[in-house]
Amino acid sequence: MYSVLYGSSRITLTSRSGTRLQRSELLLHDPGPRRRWAAPAPVLLGREEALAIAWREIPAGRSVEFHGPCGSGKTSLLRNIASGGRRSAFVRVAGTPLEDVLQLLVDELYVSAGAEPVKYSAPVCRQLLLHARPLIVLDEVPPGSRIPRQLADALPGCVLLVGAERPVLGGGPGGAVTSQLLTGLPPDAAYALFVQSLGRPVRDAEQPVVRRLLEAVRGRPLSVRQAAALVRAGHPVEAVAHRAARGVRELDRMSAGRLSGPERKALAALAIVAGALVPGAWLSAVGDITYAVQTLVSLHERGLVERPEEDRFGLPVCLEDSLRDLLLDAVSLSSAVNGLAGWLEGALDGGVHGLDAALEGVEGVVGLLGFAAERAEWRAVIRLAKIAEAALFAGRRWQQWKDVLQQGEDAARRIGDRASEALFAHELGTVAYAEDRPEDAAARLRYALQLREALGDAAGAELTRANLAYVAGSGPGRGEVRDPGPRRNLLRHGLLWLAGLVVLVVVIAAVRQALAGDGGGDPPPGPPPTASQPVDGGSRSPDGPSDGASGPRFSSGPSRSGGVSEGPGPIVSRSAGPSPRVSPSPSPSPSRSVVVIPSRSHSPSVSPSRSRCCESPGPGVSSVSPGPSRSHGGASSKPPPLF
Repeated sequence: MYSVLYGSSRITLTSRSGTRLQRSELLLHDPGPRRRWAAPAPVLLGREEALAIAWREIPAGRSVEFHGPCGSGKTSLLRNIASGGRRSAFVRVAGTPLEDVLQLLVDELYVSAGAEPVKYSAPVCRQLLLHARPLIVLDEVPPGSRIPRQLADALPGCVLLVGAERPVLGGGPGGAVTSQLLTGLPPDAAYALFVQSLGRPVRDAEQPVVRRLLEAVRGRPLSVRQAAALVRAGHPVEAVAHRAARGVRELDRMSAGRLSGPERKALAALAIVAGALVPGAWLSAVGDITYAVQTLVSLHERGLVERPEEDRFGLPVCLEDSLRDLLLDAVSLSSAVNGLAGWLEGALDGGVHGLDAALEGVEGVVGLLGFAAERAEWRAVIRLAKIAEAALFAGRRWQQWKDVLQQGEDAARRIGDRASEALFAHELGTVAYAEDRPEDAAARLRYALQLREALGDAAGAELTRANLAYVAGSGPGRGEVRDPGPRRNLLRHGLLWLAGLVVLVVVIAAVRQALAGDGGGDPPPGPPPTASQPVDGGSRSPDGPSDGASGPRFSSGPSRSGGVSEGPGPIVSRSAGPSPRVSPSPSPSPSRSVVVIPSRSHSPSVSPSRSRCCESPGPGVSSVSPGPSRSHGGASSKPPPLF
């Protein structure tokens, strides 16, 4: 059972029937910075010019992108720069959607102080990134991806470091981006890498052939390592040079030609999900390999498998075409799905450490799901979608969660699996509610309820019915819960009665004053102030700025803090206690919450339009909304949407 806080809702994955929506009174601590042990910088040969460009441009506030073909060493270069002492957030983009990239960047920088993880919306992620001022490192950006450009536009002043096969950032306005082609290593550096990978000195008779070999692969680091591994395995250097002259893909096939059974299985499984990084346990489950990690280390030494972290392995995308068809018969799709399902289900039932393992392997699950969909293996798609959605939900990668659910729903409809279709419709209703689309959420849930009642699924129908009532209580088209409970209704009626009494007294006083004015004396200079009169024109009050909106206000306690009014929503009070308490208003938005960002100035709020990653963020306490909500009367001080 896993719960995630999102706005004023707690979303819990309770059972195989789906998620449950519940009201939550949030008690949030300031999101604290995540402290990580810095990984040692990869040793680079022949990249002095590229490093000099990065360390010249990045401190000056200019983003840098390195582009080049697969195997040119972009990942090693980016990791070397990212470990250079500056606070950084490293994310592999690959096929990850933009919203999930934002959440992953925040997860790299912040850790939740509460027991339950918190899902932040795009505007809040933007504020947190502006506050942290990290070096944003985006690796393996697909060709044509708009994510780097969107992040650069949404986070003005932030510095990006990008690795891609082709340019994705462009020159940028005012020369704010430096785009550099990463070519092969210089001859001397390529020779040094070959000797280092070979593990012995090159014999005099081999010197001319090795030089010719390195020229044939054009100094590409991946090909240099592959060639050295082949020579180390006993292939004559002349034969390797001859195959390399026919094309670098020949080295891929030559490397895969003499693999043992476990090595073929491991490489075939990685070829199916090429580009994804998975732990050794994932591969052991998919390929039924006893010593999976040792097998993967051996493949890494041959230049066939990348290993950016201690227990994360993957096949470079550029090797997929060379190896997938060659090795596809080594792994059965059905056995891979069954083994992976058993491993992931066990990981999800294993508590916190099990969840970590499941999240590390979910990238491979999504890749395997896509492979099954390409081959119209719809039952495999359904099972993979069911086991992947739990990890994606708990990992707060909700855009990928939504995509997987839609693929599962489509597969269920194709084969008439009504029970699975009902589950996916129920979950998509939860996603729609989290996205502040209550009408779509209600439609999805009604359809799921209809299916479950027809199937006689009492437990599933009860869960769907409860979520449907929760969504229906939010009011048409507004995403707000209207039923605050009997105690709050009593309090509301009492306040309304008191307000009416005050208005009546004020009216009587005004009439008496007017009658007195008819009897003589000067007329009053203006209408008498009333308790219900709104503040007009954004006038200042002692507690902070007013934006003219009616509704609850940010009230400050004894500590030095300021606040901003956001219209109807939670009332946030900052006291001398250990953490701020968020009390929901009578009608909170389902995706509304407060993130308290500590800072150092006396400004009552941080204006998103003036925040810069390279500037000191505004101090005081800034109130922002982690989920989409609608303004209700008056101006809103909510930060603008990310895009």
